[in-house]
Amino acid sequence: MGDCGVMEYDDDVKKILDSLPALIFFTDAQGVLLWGNKTFRDHFFAGAIPDTTISVGDLFPENKEDFFLEIPQVISSGESKKDIIRRVDTRNAGTKSLRFSILPCGDETTKNSHVIVFAVDVTGQAEMEQLKKDAYNQIEKNIEQFAILGDQLRNPITAIIGLCDLLEDRPIAEKIIKRAQEIDQIITKIDHGWIESQKVRAMIKKYYDVGISGTHELIARAMHEEYISQQQKEGLTPQTNPSMRPWNELSRHLQDANLRQADEIWKKLQLIHCAIGISIKPDEPLFEFTSDEIETLAMLEHDRWVNEKLSRGWKYGPDIDEKQRIHNCIVPWEQLSDHQKEKDRNAVRSLPRVLAKVRLKIVRFAGS
Repeated sequence: MGDCGVMEYDDDVKKILDSLPALIFFTDAQGVLLWGNKTFRDHFFAGAIPDTTISVGDLFPENKEDFFLEIPQVISSGESKKDIIRRVDTRNAGTKSLRFSILPCGDETTKNSHVIVFAVDVTGQAEMEQLKKDAYNQIEKNIEQFAILGDQLRNPITAIIGLCDLLEDRPIAEKIIKRAQEIDQIITKIDHGWIESQKVRAMIKKYYDVGISGTHELIARAMHEEYISQQQKEGLTPQTNPSMRPWNELSRHLQDANLRQADEIWKKLQLIHCAIGISIKPDEPLFEFTSDEIETLAMLEHDRWVNEKLSRGWKYGPDIDEKQRIHNCIVPWEQLSDHQKEKDRNAVRSLPRVLAKVRLKIVRFAGS
């Protein structure tokens, strides 16, 4: 293994780290493993970590590209990355769903020279989410069967009412017809409930099937759908713009980009003394930003986008070239064209409507 400040930690610190149930390990800027606690060693090694060069790519081959990208970003920016959920194959503990947090680490002489990675086992939560999905699918099948059963019941009820017209005992016939009509009304209510519930179930299945990633993925999905809609209006297609694919078909890189953008919304709204809340009434009026707020949030979003592009090796150029990582909008806000500025402003204006799709809303802090 490599060597760094972590190797100089005293035995008491290492004992504390060894006693924690989380997987904890250190890597350098290149993703080379420097040290791991007991939980980490138990998952990946039979005892001590071999005294050879081991990288995160060796330990997490399916996620190595993400780690090799994220670790340098954390070191260069000094900002942590948290709540990264990945399914990994461990050598000794089988397949696990882990929630990763990557934090910059280093002493006064080696500032941010390496990272410390915390990974918490959330396999149980992930399995529970799968059970919830299975239960939802079964409930939907049951409801469909119930709707079909309603149609099947209505036919004999209609026949019963018809046969009652042939009965000579009219008081008995009227009683039978009355009961049959009551059953028919119940079936009609079931039909109406079935029709009305289709929209609700569609929204739940589309938006709330977000697993253990949380509300920020809920927002990210809604924002991505809005992005696709805007791109379609400009005549673009998934063939000309790969980012227009459905959420589940996006690469992890593009999903992460949307998730980061969703996370930033919370921070930006706090700057204008606002927050995100739950919308109780589906028909309540949408939040409206002031013109100054629109300009501020649009500028902040552009700055975030530029910084993200630069961190991934993009640079300015007169024309957009995906392969060469060149984009003509990597410029300060003041130098951005009016057309591009308006696109950012429109994205801010549409935010209340996008959040409303997933039963969320923007609220102002009291006194603001």
